[in-house]
Amino acid sequence: MVETGVFLCRRKRGIMTELIDYSKPILDEDGNPIKISEIGDHHCIRCIKKARALKKVGYTIYGAGHRASYGTDIYDAYFVFHNDEQMENTVKAMIDLGVRGITWNNEPDSPAIKIKNVIKSMGVEDKVKLIVDLHDLDSVRRGFIPLPEREMFNTADAFIFVSNSIKKVEVELHKIDKPSITLFSYCNKGVIDYDPNAIVARQGLVYEGGANTPVETSPGYNTMFRYRLLHPLIKRLVELGNVVYMYCGNITAYDTYHDTGAVLFPPTDYDEMMKGLIKYKYGILGFNNEDGQQAQVNLTLTNKMMEYLQAGLPSLTFWCKESEDYVRKHNIGFTFEHIDDIGDTSHFESMYPQIMSNIWTKRQELVMENFIWRVENLYAELLGLNKKGVPDNIMSLSKFEFDDID
Repeated sequence: MVETGVFLCRRKRGIMTELIDYSKPILDEDGNPIKISEIGDHHCIRCIKKARALKKVGYTIYGAGHRASYGTDIYDAYFVFHNDEQMENTVKAMIDLGVRGITWNNEPDSPAIKIKNVIKSMGVEDKVKLIVDLHDLDSVRRGFIPLPEREMFNTADAFIFVSNSIKKVEVELHKIDKPSITLFSYCNKGVIDYDPNAIVARQGLVYEGGANTPVETSPGYNTMFRYRLLHPLIKRLVELGNVVYMYCGNITAYDTYHDTGAVLFPPTDYDEMMKGLIKYKYGILGFNNEDGQQAQVNLTLTNKMMEYLQAGLPSLTFWCKESEDYVRKHNIGFTFEHIDDIGDTSHFESMYPQIMSNIWTKRQELVMENFIWRVENLYAELLGLNKKGVPDNIMSLSKFEFDDID
């Protein structure tokens, strides 16, 4: 067993390698914590979740994006870029500051190629490595492989996927033989707390996140991304006798969903939204995918599922296979073959206390801090540095979660 405070050795390819204390950061060749950066065109909450967990371990972390969005105050320094030239100069500045590991987050794919070109131009390919965290992929959402996506997979040093199923599909599709891991979009420990004795006062269903407008803003958008067209789903849940609330992730949804009968909130600061979620009884985790043809929600896992978990809301899950499987696996909500099976929720009220008891346990375990070691050890592998030893209880959590651990 590997315990905090203990250094062990592991034999790998005939060489004895020392494992770093689990509570400590990965160290460079001079014995200093490596410096890391998180860069993304849209610096979303998943970036912040990772950065918060890494900061708790003791890393210096730099961030960059098109704007200073929620949570970017967590970084030791945060850069705003408006074009490719500024982005490339930002990467150069980060490398000059000693950054050894760079993660490019999500789409578009072409900036990842530009980042790698900067690394090459500075002659530091052996010292600085590029990971791409693949939140969304056009090969999944659109059903074809754009050239920038293929080039990105050919260029980056390693990959992080948001679900086991996405990883399996993409490894086969792109014939990936580079290091890669899966990391779900867990919330951070302590992001929200609630009084378990107060849940008896909770009422209503709540959805949080983005949603397409019923009238297309661009031709074909609702056809290509149908799973996000939630207007008929929200309306149907109200018709079934539920009081429904929506924390709209985009202002266009707030402007166009009033006729569903739901109570709407405009885009809301993340911390305030999390405080709001604990007022409600169930979280809506469903998508416009009755025919099961929307690969994005068949294969991926969402931020909202983890946010419902931390707020103590059982997920009402339908028409999103990967999420349904996860909810059943952890017993953190209810799954339905059809939205109409939800009814007015009265027919599964008797199971609510047991689900809530299990949620109380799971929300302590399923937090980013318990899995961020996977990112740390990925950087260590790429840089040829000593990895972290992982305590048995933490390793057991990961073995239950991920397909890539023996």
